[in-house]
Amino acid sequence: MITQIHPSLLNQRKPELPSKRTGAFTLIELLVVIAIIAILAALLLPALAGAKLRAQGITCVNNLKQIQLAWIMYADDNNGTLASSFDWVGGWLSYGANNPDNTNKNYLLNGLLGPYVKTPAIYKCAADMSQAVEGGVKMPRVRTLSMSQSFSKSTEGHLEDGDAPAKTWRHYVKSADMTQPTPVNLWVLADEHPDSVNDGALAVAMSGNSPTTTKWQDGFSTLHGGGCGFTFADGHAEIHKWKDTRTIALKATYTTTFPFGLTQTGNRDIMWVRDRTTAKK
Repeated sequence: MITQIHPSLLNQRKPELPSKRTGAFTLIELLVVIAIIAILAALLLPALAGAKLRAQGITCVNNLKQIQLAWIMYADDNNGTLASSFDWVGGWLSYGANNPDNTNKNYLLNGLLGPYVKTPAIYKCAADMSQAVEGGVKMPRVRTLSMSQSFSKSTEGHLEDGDAPAKTWRHYVKSADMTQPTPVNLWVLADEHPDSVNDGALAVAMSGNSPTTTKWQDGFSTLHGGGCGFTFADGHAEIHKWKDTRTIALKATYTTTFPFGLTQTGNRDIMWVRDRTTAKK
């Protein structure tokens, strides 16, 4: 017997089998994508960090130039009398809670250079993240910059370490005093190490000026990729890169006090600073 197939059935297609592949990624594909993203991030992050450091350095140098110009203008307006490191700004900064000096911008605006510098932010390094607690709230501290203690009376400062029998190092009170080192090699203001900042005067130990007795009396910043911002008496500013690994290792803790008077025998960074701080009479 021959079975006849109805013509309508001849045009019907076979039901399609469900596709083995869906719209989702496989585990292997996801892992490959994650790995590619991780590689790209590893390549880009150092470049971004380097760009941030360069931007901070440019900002700091511009700020340093402005405040150094203010320092020069102050001397011009005061018959050649230089702003003293112990008088140019007030206040005593610390990491202690509820110390109003940490956040008081009036110490800057009412300081000796205040009439020439109306922007308090210039006094703080762009890379300095130091904060202080005021009334239970964390707030940025207002100052990083400090002035060399060689710009003071001969009875002030730590140039002699307090125990020299005679004052043998030059102190600069008038513009005419700046003959050795010459103004281009005589630093005036610097970014102090955040853990070292207290008053506005930055101490450099000069007594025993030899490679075997080098020490940091106060600390200098390392925030610019292992470098520190300086201004000089001729008006120029720069970021100086430290060379000694012991200097670079003195990173800001933002919590503890700098180890003042830290001896680091043969540290050429200390010698570089001392050669540009003052000279023997």
